[in-house]
Amino acid sequence: MNDLDPSPRNAIPRTSTLTRTLAMACLRQAREPLPPQVLTIAKHCLLDWLAVLVSGWTDPSVGMLEREVLDEEAAPRATLLGSGARTSVTGAALVNGMASHVLDFDDVHLRSRVHPSAPLWPAIIAVAERERLGGARALAAFVAGVEMQSRIAIVMGEEHYQRGWHNTATFGAFGATLASAALLDLDVECTQHALGICATQAAGLRAAFGTMCKPLHAGRAAALGIQSASLARRGFTSQVDMLERDAGFIELYASKRTPEAIAAALAGTGDDMPDYQARTILFKYNASCYGTQGSIEACKQLREKVAARLDAIESINIRVEPQYLSVCCIPAPRTGLEAKFSIAQMVALTLAGWSTVDAASYSRSALDDPLISRLRARVSITPNAQQPRAS
Repeated sequence: MNDLDPSPRNAIPRTSTLTRTLAMACLRQAREPLPPQVLTIAKHCLLDWLAVLVSGWTDPSVGMLEREVLDEEAAPRATLLGSGARTSVTGAALVNGMASHVLDFDDVHLRSRVHPSAPLWPAIIAVAERERLGGARALAAFVAGVEMQSRIAIVMGEEHYQRGWHNTATFGAFGATLASAALLDLDVECTQHALGICATQAAGLRAAFGTMCKPLHAGRAAALGIQSASLARRGFTSQVDMLERDAGFIELYASKRTPEAIAAALAGTGDDMPDYQARTILFKYNASCYGTQGSIEACKQLREKVAARLDAIESINIRVEPQYLSVCCIPAPRTGLEAKFSIAQMVALTLAGWSTVDAASYSRSALDDPLISRLRARVSITPNAQQPRAS
């Protein structure tokens, strides 16, 4: 594939469209050896993803989705990793993706506001199983997928998330498409079509946070990525510049196509592409929305000082990044899923000495616990305009 030859004479043309440039750069990255540090990060992400998937498999919502997929009687091409049953590659990606995100304990990439592994690994593992590909190919595809979804996030800026889109669902679908395209050995133009097929279907609303639909987003993104790349391999077409064209993905989903934003997204996409976005993936300590993590960690330290006097607490004042007010501030959660998006609940839970990783902490008994309820009612959350965006 001459247009992916990494030699200087085949450097990416700076006049290329955004879609083509990103496709070319990320496909090249997927076909080159990974630096040791990046390879280690990718392995850690795979292990973390498998752990949260297995832990999340017993959630009732995963069982519902698994039964729905198995009722379709699809050709057994890929494995449902929590049960060992086999189904289609897209069906496996859908269920495995949901299971790995249902605890909200999976990894994060703050710059893109994406949970990178949940939409990527389900697609990669399913395709690699069907195509009988090895671990090195899978790890490289993961890193390239992270790169694609992160670069799109850079050019889209903050407006996409502020409008109410769930970045893991939308950008994650592009990452899964690129990763699948790399595993299927698509050329650049075919990958552009795959990204266009993905763009016209990518969706996922932040309004669904705290419900079963939020983890479903991750599974759908993984399945969409496989389907988009597979259709493109069959000759299915789309616009090849769907990211940047008029009325394309960027304009409709963020309204920003400034030269500065595009330049930022393309920075470092030359022959060596040294700035791997995967280097900045983080892992959680608590099974809840990332926006609750700082408050939880602060309360873990505070608990040592107030554990014996919890009933004497009159008020708990939490100041957060303003955008978290619309993300994880459910005042009185009714379910375990809602609890993960309630700073007040997680603060009260922590101060009361409950674990933030034990499933029992998200059960009915925790939601109804009198001490937790009293503490939660005393929490006030205010925006701090001076607090920098988590990055």
